[in-house]
Parts: sequence; C-alpha cells; structure tokens
Amino acid sequence: MNRILKRTLSGCLALTVAACTAACANGGDSGSSGSSGSSSSKAEKKSEPVVESIGNLDLSDVTTEYDVPADFSFESEAEAGTLSGGAATLNKSFLGDFSGDGFVSVNSSEDQVTFEVEFPAKGSFNVILTMAGDTEGTTNLITVDDSVVSRFKATATSFGETVAENVLIGEGKHTVGIKGDQGHIYIDSIKIVPAPAIDLSQYEVTPELCNPNASDRTKRLYNFLTDVYGKYVISGQFSGDNQGKESREFIEINKRTGKTPVILGLDVGNLGVSATAKGAGGGDMVPIQAIDWYNNENGIVSVCWHWLAPEQYLEANGQAWWRGFYADSVSFDLAKAMSGEDKAGYDAIVAELDNMAEQLKIIADADVPILWRPLHEAAGDPNYPGNAWFWWGTGGRDAYIELWKLMYDKFTNEYGLDNLIWVWNAQNPEWYPGDEYCDIIGYDCYPTEHDSSSQKDYYDLMKKCSPTGSKIIAMTENGAMFDPDVCFNDGTRWSFFSTWNGEFALKDRQLSDQYTTFEMWDKIYGSERVLTKDEMPDLKCYPLDTEAFLEAN
Repeated sequence: MNRILKRTLSGCLALTVAACTAACANGGDSGSSGSSGSSSSKAEKKSEPVVESIGNLDLSDVTTEYDVPADFSFESEAEAGTLSGGAATLNKSFLGDFSGDGFVSVNSSEDQVTFEVEFPAKGSFNVILTMAGDTEGTTNLITVDDSVVSRFKATATSFGETVAENVLIGEGKHTVGIKGDQGHIYIDSIKIVPAPAIDLSQYEVTPELCNPNASDRTKRLYNFLTDVYGKYVISGQFSGDNQGKESREFIEINKRTGKTPVILGLDVGNLGVSATAKGAGGGDMVPIQAIDWYNNENGIVSVCWHWLAPEQYLEANGQAWWRGFYADSVSFDLAKAMSGEDKAGYDAIVAELDNMAEQLKIIADADVPILWRPLHEAAGDPNYPGNAWFWWGTGGRDAYIELWKLMYDKFTNEYGLDNLIWVWNAQNPEWYPGDEYCDIIGYDCYPTEHDSSSQKDYYDLMKKCSPTGSKIIAMTENGAMFDPDVCFNDGTRWSFFSTWNGEFALKDRQLSDQYTTFEMWDKIYGSERVLTKDEMPDLKCYPLDTEAFLEAN
C-alpha cells in the first residue's frame, strides 16, 4: 500500500473510531472494541460494559404448516394437459410401459405442458411425475402461472417417479406447468398432493467459530447469523467499483424499494501485490468502506478476493494483466508451487498472503468483523467437473485445500486476524477443507433471467459438505434473485444473498429488471422474512449467548 493511502486510512480510521466510542448502553458501540491506538486505550474500551440486545427480532420458528385438506389430490395423464412450444405427444414404448394414450416429450426451454388445477387453500405441495429423461440428473422446471417456482432433476432414463418437493401454491385456480431447461424429458403423468412440513432441525448450527480466538464482536456477529438462520434471509449487494454505500446499486435499490441491503460486498483484488505493481490499488479504499459500513451504518461487510497471480505469471496467452485471476490468462501452476517444484511461485504466494494480511489488519485493528470469502468458485461448476476458471482451482483439489489451510494458518495464527468469519465457497463438497477451517458454506448462483426458484439443488449440495451438518449455508453471489416465500416453503433457507454488481442489478445506471423483475425486487425487499438494514439489531451489542440472554430478560 502506498504512503499516501496509508496516511489517508490512518486519519479516517482515527476519526471513525473517535466517532464510535460510546458504549452499547448509550445506543452506540459495544465496549469490546479495539482501535489502532495504544494497548492501554484498548484495555479501557474492553472494560466498558456491553448492554446486550436483540432489537426487535422475532426469533420464533417459521413453520410450513397449512390448512390444505390431507386428502387433496390432483391427477392427470400428461397428454391431457395443454402443450406449448415444441412439446408433443408420443406413444412409442421405447422408455418402458406408459399409462393412458401416450406421454409428452419436452425438449427445450421453449416447451411446456400445463394443467389447470383448483387448490382448496394456499399450501406446500409435492408434484409427483411419472417421467423419464434422455440423461439422468438434468434439471427441469415447475411453473405456476408461467413463473418458475421449483426445479427438479430427471432421475432415470426409463419411466419412473420423480418428485418436485414443497412447491408453494396459493388458493384458487392456477396453471401448473412442467417446462424444459437442460434436458430432453418425457412426462407420462402428474399427481399433486400436500407436502409434509419441513424439518426445522436442519437450521440448528454450531454457534462456535472455527477460530477459538475470535474477537468479541466477531462472536456477536456470528451468533446473530446462527440465530436468524432459518428464520430470516439477510439481504446483500456487491458494491460496483468498491464505492461502498455510495455505489449506484445501493442508491437505486433504495430509490425503488425504500430499503437498503444489510451486507455490503467488497473486493480486495486491487490491494494484492501484483495488482499494486500494475498500478491498480492506489485509490482503493476497501478498508475505509468496511469500517464505515459496520461502525456507522450497523451493516455487515463481506469481502472477496479476485486474486491476481504473481506478477511474473501474468499476461499469458496474450491476455491483459487485469485478467490475472482467470486460469486462461496466467502461466501459474498452483500444484507445482505448493509441491515445491516451483519455489519462486510458492514464495510469491506467501508474499501475497503476507501483504493481504497487512491490508486486512487495518480492518481488524478497528475491531470490525467481516465475512472473509477467499478462493471462491475454485472447483468451477459442479455440473461440469474439471472446468475451474480461476487459477487457484486449476491445480486441483489437494493444492487448493493446501493453499486454503496455509492462508488460514497465516491469517489466524501468525497475524492474529481474529475478526474473520471464514466463508468457504469452492462449489464442490469434495474440495471442502474441513469444519475446523470454515464457518459458513457458500454457493454462487447465476440462474437464467427471471428464474426466481429457490436453487434448492445447490443448497442441498452444499449441505453435504460438512460431515457434522453444523454450518450455515449462504448464497454468496447471485444474479437473478429467488422468491423468499418459495425458499422458506421448500426449506431452502439461505442465510443471506449477495447480488453481484453491474448488469445483475443495473442497466444505464438505474435498477434493472433484466435478471430479477421489478415485482420481485419489491417482494424481496418488502418481505417480512428478508432482513434489511433498517430492521437490524445493534450488531455490537448482540448477545454472545442468546438463550441465556432471553432467560435473563
């Protein structure tokens, strides 16, 4: 970091800390904060009492029990439905025996078969299909009134039962459809019945961080995250160009909905050694943005790292240096570096980690906890193994896990960055480094435009990562946003979402409906199940032990 930026950060940090010294008892800071000042001032601040509070949060369980008669059932042969696009009725027995006069072929995203169904009450329903697919595991869609509400996978290449579970449908007459997406499927019949209530025990996760020396404020933030998991989804948005709360995304969301996201997404890519050498980081104010968002806005900060490879490996294949986090733009081989075959590469990685620890230490010295999400999307898309697009994934699982553990050890044990909540986001359960190195499991979802389904397949995939099943699961990046009602109904209760910046939120510097309809923007930010910044309790005063707090109050 250059001297001018250091002086600027030091001055702003001093002002920020000075403005936030009031104890929670006075509605301000918790007394556990540290600063970049002397150790005696830190000790004095830590001695101030923290008056704990959960604000106006309702931490009651959110069930999926409805008044649908237990004996309700709708059944139909597929060929009796309404066909659209290229959907067609066939009667050849190449998939096994079928019922009725035939079955319906659905071959593309333009094809659909729909049914008019009268529902006696709003409820959660299982859509049971007798069907087959050309390929097992391909994803297709359930629609209600032409809006995508659920996904299901073909489970066999001959006729058998496939269930789309917990589809939320309102009272009255609705058009239920089966729509193509990834594969060619064949629908023989459909049955719709009430679904059982979801199991709420899956949201009972450990309140303990993987770093046993985590700071007081970090523990308070994490306890908040564990408390609201399964009861609320926390709203989040990445800031375009690291402009923080002044980014166009935040301005336009507030202009449209009157609400502001809780989580501010930032990227420290410009603060790396290679990026700084190329002149990228001179004006990047991520530490100040993070400190301001937490201290002055009572928000949560999420930080990722589009990590440029060591400088000597950049500009491979004629690519620009700023593409240096992409595998196709660098000549760096992580596996060789981690094995010792490329000692210069390993030394460069260590230097990058040392530098980034110093950047993050500015935030740690201000006693600001952050969601730290490095080495994201390492394994690429789990549907297509071996397609990692970032250099930290192309060396394979073992090299990636070794790098993760090296970073964890240096940041935690060498540099004492006790303000980090470690968010793992490699996308593939086989790449999971272990519960002792991770606090939150994330997945980056970029569905097709206007797909507001819950992305349950990816949520369920991430549930397989932790052998104890004790970790929070979050949508750490997203394009099109999900319908919160659908998520809560089918059990896909992401801890938070973080919509990516640029085109996924904006068009011509205004809020865009390209990926998420304006109606859905309004629904999400107006939902009682989605937390926005105005609904947050004071994070500096959140209880360390909520059960004990509630008993005492």
